[in-house]
Amino acid sequence: MPCGPDHPPDLAALRRVFEAGRPLDWGDDPLAPADMARRYGTKAATKSIELLRQTAEIEPRVTAQFLGSIPAGSSPYQLSRRVKSPESLARKLRTWSDANNRNPVEDLLRYTVLTQSPDELVASTRSTTEALTAQGWRVLYAMHSYTDGSRYKGIHAHFRTPDIDRLEVQWHSVRSAEVKELTTRWYEVERSLTTSDDERTAARQKCVDASAQLPTPPGIDALTELGGRRVKVHNYSDSRQMVTNRRPAATGPGRRPRTDQDRGEGIAR
Repeated sequence: MPCGPDHPPDLAALRRVFEAGRPLDWGDDPLAPADMARRYGTKAATKSIELLRQTAEIEPRVTAQFLGSIPAGSSPYQLSRRVKSPESLARKLRTWSDANNRNPVEDLLRYTVLTQSPDELVASTRSTTEALTAQGWRVLYAMHSYTDGSRYKGIHAHFRTPDIDRLEVQWHSVRSAEVKELTTRWYEVERSLTTSDDERTAARQKCVDASAQLPTPPGIDALTELGGRRVKVHNYSDSRQMVTNRRPAATGPGRRPRTDQDRGEGIAR
């Protein structure tokens, strides 16, 4: 049903569609469509809901393919957050529009594979990818950030599937997932447009120090190709490089604090 004055979008109904198969976490206090439109613009809010409606039709099949590709000894992590929230998506669409970024959103659907030990991480990455490509998934981009001084460490890939142009898969060990959660609050300070340089520098150093405690997964240096794509090696340094030239998508005293679902948008986190 199209959105409009006579047919306002029903996010509760959309959420129920996603939850028909598996639990979904969009936070405890999601914005109503009208509030999203006021905060991020009507175009971004409308497109966010429409993209999620389209995704709802194919998500159960895509999720089943992902789950069926996880090797023994690994498990899905935070599967309830597999679908980007409407508010987070609207914010991203507005930010990308301001930056004239016309790429497809890479994390409408996002999945994480968890290993108990870092020793299993590279093998799990290869095995999962092989199983996914056997089902018609194609790697578009792959990277890892296990480098000295990086504020964030993980393995990420973007895939195209028979059902969706782009989605994201991450691989973490239990320990690296814990560090990711621990450093999220500091990362938010570091990439903020409103905090001071000293605050950003201190927050970034906390991220770097925490990430430095992670052991390098055995075999990571040999992980140079994934699904036929070269694996890039990143060092996430200063988030100010990403935000200095970016106009914030929302302004005014009513701006809402970011939720856990809003964090970690895209391959950079």
